[in-house]
Amino acid sequence: MVEVPENSVLLSNTEIGRSWVDTKREVQIGLFFLIAGSLFLSATLLILGFGMENGLLPITLYLLTIVGWRVKIVKKKESELDFIAISSGHPWHHSDDVDETTVYVLDQEGEWVSLHTEVRIATTDDPLLDRILLRNGDSEGEIVARCDSFPYIFSDVITTINMAQALASAQTREDGVDDEFEAAREREKTAEGVLDREWLDTEEGALEYEPGALLRAFKQSKNGEDKDSRES
Repeated sequence: MVEVPENSVLLSNTEIGRSWVDTKREVQIGLFFLIAGSLFLSATLLILGFGMENGLLPITLYLLTIVGWRVKIVKKKESELDFIAISSGHPWHHSDDVDETTVYVLDQEGEWVSLHTEVRIATTDDPLLDRILLRNGDSEGEIVARCDSFPYIFSDVITTINMAQALASAQTREDGVDDEFEAAREREKTAEGVLDREWLDTEEGALEYEPGALLRAFKQSKNGEDKDSRES
């Protein structure tokens, strides 16, 4: 693995990284397959007339396959955070520093790319090559880095990067200054609320008027005409 920048640590080596994989759940899944599969194999061998001494080898091979499968899943999940690093001062870093901090991502060339604290990552596919483009803000934003698909193809990895960025931004932001990215998201929610309002149906014949309101309007108009004629 590429050496991390000075005063930085891989996200996989932080407390957040250690909680990234639900090891307990993976063990439980592995045990379920081990027990259920072993019982099924044993019953099948007995039905077919094979003694348990003849079934020891296939059962052992099955157990080793399941263990290897779950270990591989755990290792792959853990490696997803090996492509993200944070410098000292970040709330996820084990140091006690509170200085300005930086989040890094590993690009296709094996180089660490530092992200400005206001950058929020969105991904698009490279139209020419088999790789992922990390962009700032949205699919039309400036290209920040060009990376291999793994692990940036996973949405939870991108979410984690943006969480790290939000914390880094909050760490360096002066008191009373709003997060522009979060403010934009709030404006989007407000716009969505406007779009969700119930509007009157504008199709022909869809507008219905209350008869009482029409009658009152007619009487008021009639009374006004009578008053004008008497005055003249």
